[in-house]
Amino acid sequence: MQMACPIVYIIDDDDIILWMFQEFLQGIGAEIRTFSSARQFLDAYRPGPHECLVCDLRMPEMGGLEVQRLLLESGSHLPIILVSGYPEVHSAVEAIKKGAFDFLEKPVNGGLLVEKVQSALARCRQMHAEKLVRQTREARLALLTPKERQIAELVVDGKSSPKIAEALDISVRTVENHRARLMEKLHVESTIELVKLFL
Repeated sequence: MQMACPIVYIIDDDDIILWMFQEFLQGIGAEIRTFSSARQFLDAYRPGPHECLVCDLRMPEMGGLEVQRLLLESGSHLPIILVSGYPEVHSAVEAIKKGAFDFLEKPVNGGLLVEKVQSALARCRQMHAEKLVRQTREARLALLTPKERQIAELVVDGKSSPKIAEALDISVRTVENHRARLMEKLHVESTIELVKLFL
């Protein structure tokens, strides 16, 4: 399966900064999308698997912290690199605490911007892969009946079939039948694989 081209979104109300950042990032193999306002970006943004945002902290109408807040409220985990032309330690700390990927001060060094954007894109790709693993795991576990789920959880807790049978007041043979069915449904061949699925 071919990976989609990464996307780097840049928001800044200064056209020269937009052009300069676009020039810095030209050779990284990503599609660069620029926006002169946060509202313009938010109206156009559709979450994807391999992307990041470089956003000015202070802009008319809506700044970077507000963009970050709105994205988080919408459930987006888009890695954000905030940029500011002012020494703003408090804002930088607040942004990082709220999940910003990084914070850069203007004037931004082109090499540093490239490095931070590549790291943010890698982080986004990793988060997307982890999300797919979670969704696959949840879909597989949803196939289990309540009894199979209960038995699976007891197996994962280290209980033997006789102990499970005793705890649930059923026969060992019934436990073994449920275990065989749930292992088949989950496509696992060992207790270790089952434990990993529940982690």
